[in-house]
Amino acid sequence: MSKEENTTSAGMSASKQKRVERQKKYDSEKRKKNLTRAIWYCIGAVIVVLACFFLFRGLYRSITKVKPNDDYSAGLAENGFIEGVTAADYVTVPDYKALKIAKADVEYSDEDVQKDIDSQLESHKELNEDTALEVKDGDTVNIDYVGTIDGEEFEGGNSNGSGYDLTIGSGSFIDDFEQQLIGSHPGDSVTVQVTFPEDYQSEELQGKDAEFAVDIHGIYELPEFDDAFVEEYLSENAKTVEEYKQYLKDTHYDENLEKALKDEILEESEVKKYPSYLKQAKSLRAYMDQESFEQMNQLYMSYYGNGFADFNEYTGMTDEEYQEDLDENVKESLKEQLVWQYILESEGISLTEQDYRDHLTEQYGNDDNFDSMVEEQGLPYLLSTLLEDKAVEQLKKYVTVE
Repeated sequence: MSKEENTTSAGMSASKQKRVERQKKYDSEKRKKNLTRAIWYCIGAVIVVLACFFLFRGLYRSITKVKPNDDYSAGLAENGFIEGVTAADYVTVPDYKALKIAKADVEYSDEDVQKDIDSQLESHKELNEDTALEVKDGDTVNIDYVGTIDGEEFEGGNSNGSGYDLTIGSGSFIDDFEQQLIGSHPGDSVTVQVTFPEDYQSEELQGKDAEFAVDIHGIYELPEFDDAFVEEYLSENAKTVEEYKQYLKDTHYDENLEKALKDEILEESEVKKYPSYLKQAKSLRAYMDQESFEQMNQLYMSYYGNGFADFNEYTGMTDEEYQEDLDENVKESLKEQLVWQYILESEGISLTEQDYRDHLTEQYGNDDNFDSMVEEQGLPYLLSTLLEDKAVEQLKKYVTVE
């Protein structure tokens, strides 16, 4: 081959090479554009999916969010039972006619009786100002005090003449403040010297020496628990000490028995499924919670000048947390309602207007508010509040205490 031919061939080869390189560059740029376009398509698709997700989640929450409903008696039959529901279809309940409760779990012991008596005496203690009395360890005295450090009063160190009840030996006051009052008498003025602890809550007082001028007003004395005391303060329940002790044992035995029965029967019962009434029960509870929020807000505003910012601040929960809490609590309440209804249905017992009138009379001495309560909440709801008491009455007939 000639030199000219080689040059031409070489020239053609170089030109072709450039075309190939240009084609490669074009193809590379095209691939990059396609890839970029695909990435943006994917990002766009993700954004759309997320937008749809949040949109539908918002719609779902809006649709499923419990709306307050103030129709108390909605979904309830005239006898207070859940309308259209046979409880046995929704709950399993143990053999309530064979319940056994340990005697120790329901008896009101002699120690319990004495605690009650001690509480009664404490609530009727009287201040004795006899100057011949002497303060002893364990006494409760009424005092006023003014505290100073280096001759200057300090914040929180003055009772301002309001009188303060202090039990000697209780450790309520710092250091040996209380012990320095032992041996004094009503009417005495005592100088008490103390040193505030190094870890005292007020940094300004930590480790400081202080002096208190203390006025002893009197020593509290407990009355004697005798028939006269019972007659004066406890005559609604008894006339003598022995009658009052028996009253305590009988009353608390009954209360303890009822609680033990409720705990036992509810613990052993299970919900198979919830009736559609669950939705109404949650709506009613939401309404009650909202009403409670508004009432508490008004109370806070009247007393403190400010209230809760909103319902979430009142409950201490977000909307989602509140809905979950509402669902859990209402389901537990509905379980109880179904169990009580089960027992009454099994016993063939129904509730009537007279049952609620009797309930009001027992509680308040009359049924004057019956009509207004029915107007506000409806008779079915009012009767539903009696299910538990009526069912427990039946349980008490069958239980064995041993």
